[in-house]
Amino acid sequence: MQASQRNLPMARNLLFITTDQQRWDSLPCYGLDFMQTPALDRLAAEGMVFENCSVSSPVCVPCRASFLSGQYASTTGVLDNGGWLHPSVPTWPSRLGTTGRRTAGIGKMHFSPWDDLGGFDERIIAEDKRHVYLPDDHVHFLKAHGMDRPHPVTLPQYFESLGAPITPRPKRFHVDGFIGDQAAEWLAGHGAEPFAAWVSFAGPHDPYDPPEEMADLYYDAPIPEPIGSAEELATKPPAQRRSQNSLGNSMFRIDPSQATPEHYRRWRAHYYANITLIDEGIGKMLQALETAGTLDDTLIVFTSDHGDALGDHGLSYKGFFYDSMVHVPLIMRGPGVPARQRSPALVSTLDLVPLFYRACDAELPPTLQGEDIAPLFDNPTGSIRDAVFSEIQTRIMVLTKEHKYAHYADGSTELYDVVADPHELKNLAGDPQYREAEHHLRGLLAEHWLGNLPYQSKTHSQPQYRVRTVLEREYREFRQAGGRPEDAPAPSF
Repeated sequence: MQASQRNLPMARNLLFITTDQQRWDSLPCYGLDFMQTPALDRLAAEGMVFENCSVSSPVCVPCRASFLSGQYASTTGVLDNGGWLHPSVPTWPSRLGTTGRRTAGIGKMHFSPWDDLGGFDERIIAEDKRHVYLPDDHVHFLKAHGMDRPHPVTLPQYFESLGAPITPRPKRFHVDGFIGDQAAEWLAGHGAEPFAAWVSFAGPHDPYDPPEEMADLYYDAPIPEPIGSAEELATKPPAQRRSQNSLGNSMFRIDPSQATPEHYRRWRAHYYANITLIDEGIGKMLQALETAGTLDDTLIVFTSDHGDALGDHGLSYKGFFYDSMVHVPLIMRGPGVPARQRSPALVSTLDLVPLFYRACDAELPPTLQGEDIAPLFDNPTGSIRDAVFSEIQTRIMVLTKEHKYAHYADGSTELYDVVADPHELKNLAGDPQYREAEHHLRGLLAEHWLGNLPYQSKTHSQPQYRVRTVLEREYREFRQAGGRPEDAPAPSF
């Protein structure tokens, strides 16, 4: 990590807001003008928008481990959704708690065990839409109102929409309505003491399940069509083709490779509606801070853990290195952050963690691997890094201003000229005209990978993913006996 070039004003409070699986081009400040997101519009107008932020990993848990540790997945050892940080890894919630700030984690964290404090003083837990067997605070809230949290496959229109159902409940009972309300209530009750909080929404992650009152919000909107098609995957790494029909399991029970343009349009309409629901919660948080008189003393950072293909390249969800999966929104507002500014600089979600420490006047652990993002506050068109890296399992990617290169465990590769081909349609790996660029990028990957040897030899295994192995066995047996996906019993634990 580079030394700081700027004296950053101390923030009384830190409010880190994340969504799950939100691609960068889903907000008005990134060009999607029809979206209704007044709270995020306000943050963008009163703060700084970063146009080229990439995630350290294009899946949930590795990126979240990096959010906390400031380390790459190849360093933490958390390379997929089944593991978690070793207890010896320093995290900002535990460190900032020693600075006199009350720390809280609100929403979906993906900790192991799932109800662990994770270094926070307290948590309000709403772990996931699919982990119906976790008795978290959202489940207790629903039970207090005579409800259960349904498995997504039981929601109306789940199967015919290939995973874009409607939640037939008022929005305050939806998991993201709950998270926004709980976060605003927590902020309202802690205005008298400095705090460092992470509010983590569960959406717009699939299933794309807006509450009934918001489901049709974007049905008539000029929704963008998916980029590319499945045909282009013939020249791409085999793992991408294999992923197309890999969701016929107990948790999903669908085959997105059968999606039609009508399916894609509904996916996106519901996805956008979920983002608007989240924005309502963010608006409530801003109001709570204003009422407490602490809005301008609070560093607010908004981003996501990864994006979503939403049919781009014939793919669904996440796990690869396309722009729609690794490129996420990043908006900041607060002390030291200039208003009405945009930065085209390459940044990584890893670069947020050093900022958290410095803004709270806390000592930075020597283990941090992100860069100092603060110089961009004074010079938005400047640069803090020449390349960003992203990792999942044994796949790894490097992105520069000109090229993107990815290497897979089977030796297959991807190379894109992101200037001439921003949609990443033509794989140039092996093209003689790009031999020099490919050689240079391969060297950057090797240097990065070898420099990130793990500090510890093993990570924690997440119990909720061990439970999934039981679900998978039961579902396989059901299907082998001739049962239909829509008739399989929903998990009851």
